[in-house]
Amino acid sequence: MEVIKKISSAIDKAITVICIILMAAMTVIVLIQVSTRFLPVRNPNWTEELSRYLMIYIAYLGASTGIKEWSNVGVDFIITRLPGIGRYILNIIIRLAILVFWCLALYLSMQVFPKTGLFQKSASMGFPLLYAQCSIILGSCLCIIQGICQIITYIAGGVKNA
Repeated sequence: MEVIKKISSAIDKAITVICIILMAAMTVIVLIQVSTRFLPVRNPNWTEELSRYLMIYIAYLGASTGIKEWSNVGVDFIITRLPGIGRYILNIIIRLAILVFWCLALYLSMQVFPKTGLFQKSASMGFPLLYAQCSIILGSCLCIIQGICQIITYIAGGVKNA
């Protein structure tokens, strides 16, 4: 149990640092884009596209932190009205449904992206879109890992340890 929590926390810390770096880079890029609008220089055409791809990576990588912390948005008025065992079972079902979703996202992205992403190029930067699409594959893998850790922790220790 402690090993699972350590793995989950290590992944979470690494992803948090990566997201902070990506957020700082995105902030600088957007500042460049905005400031060049008011300067007598040509506005770089790559800034908008790169900031969009960085935001996509931040969202998909950050989703794993949301699963680890179990800080996803949810309506719990039904769950809170259930008795203890019903609430426990429904929480496991919800965690499994989220895990199934990420497994499907990973499977479908692995099927589609290699076929299309290598041949499609980004509009202004010209690199293969597979690099941008890898955010979904990487984020799905991380969410699956954190989802499995969440389920094991919840089953082993109940609500207090999840």
